[in-house]
Amino acid sequence: MKRISLIGLMVLGSASMQAQLVVNNQLTPTQLVQDVLLGTGVVVSNISYNGVLNPATPQAGSASFTESGTNLGLPAGVLLSSGVTQGVSGAASFFASGTNSTGSDPDLALLANQTINDRAVLEFDFVPEGDTVKFRYVFGSEEYPEYVCTNFNDAFGFFLSGPGIAGPYQNGAINIALVPGSTTIPIAIN
Repeated sequence: MKRISLIGLMVLGSASMQAQLVVNNQLTPTQLVQDVLLGTGVVVSNISYNGVLNPATPQAGSASFTESGTNLGLPAGVLLSSGVTQGVSGAASFFASGTNSTGSDPDLALLANQTINDRAVLEFDFVPEGDTVKFRYVFGSEEYPEYVCTNFNDAFGFFLSGPGIAGPYQNGAINIALVPGSTTIPIAIN
């Protein structure tokens, strides 16, 4: 059994998309994983979310999205945010961090090499029917480029653990979210 941890502060940022991104923030973490993130041939269990849940703070935390005519590169998917999700669909002066201090995550702190104050962590165990599993992701941050090389560092980790995997993160996980063309640079604004 493999364990996936999707950890990020902002998976999708506030790029102006002329409202061509439709956000649904009414789904539970289980619905996001089973109905949006995973396709056929995968058995999933132990789904959990750590961060702000939408029922607790409307329009914050996790959501699904569909797009039409954007340069996003993904037609649909899961949106993780430590702040507001609904406004991501195109507000030019959108500020997502409406809810702060959602807590830290030891893996994300290790990846970012600094203290983490806000998290959005989606975790689950899965068993694929085949020998290959593919995930595509897009990272965005409202803190880029204004806060590059400052004390603020939005980051994204895609942690994989399981038999035959030995990494520096919890449960021996490795981070497979790396800057394209790189083998070691994690996804972050810094």
